[in-house]
Amino acid sequence: MKTTQKNLLVVLWIGFMMLHSTAVAQNVEAPSAPSFDTWTSLFLFVSLQALFVFIALFNLKGAQSQANKILGFLLLTFAVILFSYVLYWTHYNRQFPYLNGWYHPLLLISGVLFFLYVRIITTGQPLKKSDWLHFLFPIGIMLCLMPIYINNFQGGDRNNMVNPTVRPFLIIGFNAYLKVVYMGTYLFFAFRLYYQANLKDSYLKPWFNYLLISYSGYYLTIVLYYALVNFSFFDVTWDYMISFAMSFFIFCVSFLGYIYPQVLAGKPVSNILLRHKYQNSGLTERGELELKEKLLSLMVEDELFLNNDLNLNQLALKANTTRHNVSLVINKYFNQNFFDFINAYRIKYVQALFLKPECQGEHVIQLAYRAGFNNKVSFNKAFKKFTGQTPLSYKSDRVK
Repeated sequence: MKTTQKNLLVVLWIGFMMLHSTAVAQNVEAPSAPSFDTWTSLFLFVSLQALFVFIALFNLKGAQSQANKILGFLLLTFAVILFSYVLYWTHYNRQFPYLNGWYHPLLLISGVLFFLYVRIITTGQPLKKSDWLHFLFPIGIMLCLMPIYINNFQGGDRNNMVNPTVRPFLIIGFNAYLKVVYMGTYLFFAFRLYYQANLKDSYLKPWFNYLLISYSGYYLTIVLYYALVNFSFFDVTWDYMISFAMSFFIFCVSFLGYIYPQVLAGKPVSNILLRHKYQNSGLTERGELELKEKLLSLMVEDELFLNNDLNLNQLALKANTTRHNVSLVINKYFNQNFFDFINAYRIKYVQALFLKPECQGEHVIQLAYRAGFNNKVSFNKAFKKFTGQTPLSYKSDRVK
């Protein structure tokens, strides 16, 4: 996977250099008449491709239908942003002034959508009514830019923008630092969810590697652009980098959807990537089923999960196989990673202890230690994940 990541970064770098050299060769000072060149034509095609994938994702049903819709809306925002850039570079924005400026709040919305997509996939937590609060700031930026939008619909007379009561709102709406900080904050939240999800032994990890790298590349190009724009050596052609990074993200999603059409069918990505991984596994189907029964025996009969030092290597040793085979079987037949597989049994064990009269006087954390947990934080997090309640709330509802 490290090799794959290096290859992605190399592709991004080569693309940036190609865009820069091409724009310089064509003398970026575009003619007064609107026109397309090779790259703007390509970016227009990619924006239309993103729109097509959005429609496909939005209309599909399945296990990940809500996540697919979020990913689809993310592609839609990229389609609109990229289309706005194309209008600017081709100078068609002069003929359609009412289309100018709408991409500013969409930059912020893209960060929120990416975070929500990662959250749904990694935690299984569906959207809540309170999630609309994440969009308050982008809506606020849109309201600050409303004078620009109204002015554009009226013909785009710049003299209308000198009103001193309007300028403070425009300064906020166009503020680059606000965009960078806001998008960076949600990218940080997405990375934190990714690492907290413990995907080390999950086949969701390759999918997220592609998405996180490509979206992070997009964010970094925005940061670099806004950081370098104030320097004398800044070249206006570097604006193409942002368009290329967005195109690369759209390409990643579209390409994976083409290679794994089950993604667009709304099936869990983990199952899809796992199926391809099995092709390199030495386990036969019968061997997989035997290992599945062995793991169940170790959990149910031997209660191996009570060992608070249990890890994947130890479980593989007890099952007389490799950690690779154990991880494959857990993912395929239980649709879990190693940690969730073990913690599910530990939580059930604690739930059973709650109902035993001899355990009524014990503190909840003592029962958690008996079940194999090492600390209170991991226990509370796992308990709420599997039951939707805190341990104390769950206990008070069932133990009178």
